[in-house]
Amino acid sequence: MGMKMNINPMLMGYHFLPRAIETLFDMPNYKSWPSVKTLNFVLNLLVSTKQFDVLHDIYMGASELGVEIDACCLNIIIKGLCGCGQMEAAFSVLDEFPKQKCRPNVRTFSTMMHGLCERGHLDEAFNLLERMEMEGVEPDAIVFNILILGLRKRGRVEEGIKLFDKMMLKGCDPNSGTYQEVLYCLLDAKRFVEAKDFMRKMSDRGLITSFESYKLVIHGFCSENLGEDLDWALRQMIRHGFGPKMGIWKRALHCVFLNSHMINPDHIYYEEIIKN
Repeated sequence: MGMKMNINPMLMGYHFLPRAIETLFDMPNYKSWPSVKTLNFVLNLLVSTKQFDVLHDIYMGASELGVEIDACCLNIIIKGLCGCGQMEAAFSVLDEFPKQKCRPNVRTFSTMMHGLCERGHLDEAFNLLERMEMEGVEPDAIVFNILILGLRKRGRVEEGIKLFDKMMLKGCDPNSGTYQEVLYCLLDAKRFVEAKDFMRKMSDRGLITSFESYKLVIHGFCSENLGEDLDWALRQMIRHGFGPKMGIWKRALHCVFLNSHMINPDHIYYEEIIKN
């Protein structure tokens, strides 16, 4: 029993893929049954080459191969569907888990939430979070990162900050990505002094703030004429190995020149004033 499929054999250089699929479905003819690992390998190749119609055909033909579908297999299919925006089909696959005697895991839900957030379907993503928790799957830092980023992209930064607080209350340990997303929320909300305190918290945990974050907070301190905070941010930036670029120095010095009360011999930008 061979299987012929209409696929683009040269897509992304996977010229061997048609032959691999034919061999997969030929194996029972030689009384050799593929393992689920072999099936998942082929499914991953199809996801990489965005050949989702073929992916579906192979999934439907898995019973002919004597392969027991597992959660990894379904996760691969969901990843492919989410990647091409077929969220309705992805939810249909989610409903396949109990039929295949499998349980969705945190990766299943995080992949779907990412697909929903990328398309602005935040309410659906949060509904999925509720479903996930009801099914006894604990969200991890990656799930919260996806949701916080989704909220920030839609301008719902206050909700993103509150979600971080909820995450901490649940006992879910944030990672560096979580802290960075929350910092961007504070910066987007122009809460620059709170952002400074949050950056200190990150530093205490050994986390490095991004160059873009320093740039934004420095511009914020300049716009609000906060000399002490500006000096702190410039020093921290240099301490973390980010040499302020000319545009940042110009912005800081321009602010100081317009606000003479900010000039302080102890501040790092005072040295630049003397030089220039």
